[in-house]
Amino acid sequence: ILYNKPRNVITSHSKIDAAPTSPENGKEILRTTVYEEIQSMTGYVGGGSEHGINLKDGNISFESATGIRSKWHAIGRLDVDTTGLLLLTNDGGLVHHATNPTSESHKDSGVITKTYEALIMGHHDDESSPALKQIRTIGVDIGAKYGGWTKPSQNLKVLNHPTPKSTLVSITIAEGKNRQVRRMFHGVHSGVMKLHRSKIGQKLTLGNLEEGEWRILSEAEVLESLNWNTRTLDTIYQQKGRNRKKKMKSYKH
Repeated sequence: ILYNKPRNVITSHSKIDAAPTSPENGKEILRTTVYEEIQSMTGYVGGGSEHGINLKDGNISFESATGIRSKWHAIGRLDVDTTGLLLLTNDGGLVHHATNPTSESHKDSGVITKTYEALIMGHHDDESSPALKQIRTIGVDIGAKYGGWTKPSQNLKVLNHPTPKSTLVSITIAEGKNRQVRRMFHGVHSGVMKLHRSKIGQKLTLGNLEEGEWRILSEAEVLESLNWNTRTLDTIYQQKGRNRKKKMKSYKH
C-alpha cells in the first residue's frame, strides 16, 4: 500500500499513542493511527479490479480492496509531524528487506534509499554551508542512544530559500535511524521545521496522491521500486516449511 500520510497521524498500532495531545491554539488535537485512517477507506484511490471490486459501490471494505486479512505493518515509520510517502504491507520479509540496509537481499540491488524535503533553520548555500558539507561528507553524531554516527547522505541539495532565515533542502539517506533527518540537522546546529518524505528508492513517488489518500501498488511497481517479488501467503508458508526442514537436517548432522 502506498499512502500519503498527513500530519497528526501516528505510525503505530497502539491507540495509546494516538491519544489526544495537549491543546494547540486552545483546541485539543485529536490524532488517529495510519491503520485506522487506511481501514476507514476514506482515502482509497483507484485499483481494486484485481479483486473483482466495483469502485462505484460505496461499501468497499479494506479486506476486499486489498486482499489483506492478516496483520500488516508500516515499512519504516514517519513521526507524527512528518508527512508524505509511507508504505505498508503484510509481508514481513518485505519489511525486513526494505528497512535493513545489511539484509542479504541487497547484495545484488543495493540498499533502498529514502528522499525527504526538509525546511530547515538558517540560510544555507550548497557550496559554502559547513553544516551541509558535514552531512554530505562524514555524517553526523546523533547520539549513542539513537545509533551514534550516521553515514553521509546519498544526496543533499538546496532547493530554495522561502525566507532569509530558512532553507528548503532535498536529502536522500540510506539508513533509517529513529527521527534521523531531524537529528542530523539538529546535530549541525540547525533544525527541521517541516519534513516531508517524497520518494523511496530511485523511482517510487506519491504521484498524484493527495494527503490522506492511498492506493495499492502493482506487483511490477514493487519489483521495480523495491526489488522485491510479491508473495502469496501460500508461498510464504511453503518457504517457512523449507527453512524448518533445513534446520532439522542441520541438527541431525
